[in-house]
Amino acid sequence: MESLNEQLYLIKKKFPDQMERIEELFESNEDFRALCLDYILCVKHLHRFKQEFGEKKLSIEEYRNVRHELEDEITQFIFNE
Repeated sequence: MESLNEQLYLIKKKFPDQMERIEELFESNEDFRALCLDYILCVKHLHRFKQEFGEKKLSIEEYRNVRHELEDEITQFIFNE
């Protein structure tokens, strides 16, 4: 199993000025933790699809849209809670 920092690397990379807030929410908020894990899984699948299928537009674009939606939700948690 990956450590907390390994799991949160992608999110911290996306929001570098909010690293402490991300860790705090990840440790204390089950909904935020689930959202982060969904985001990490989405990004990993997107990377895998790019490698396996090249630019197969539909699958890649769908996951990009999901990634953006998850990023928006993470942003709401970080800045509105």
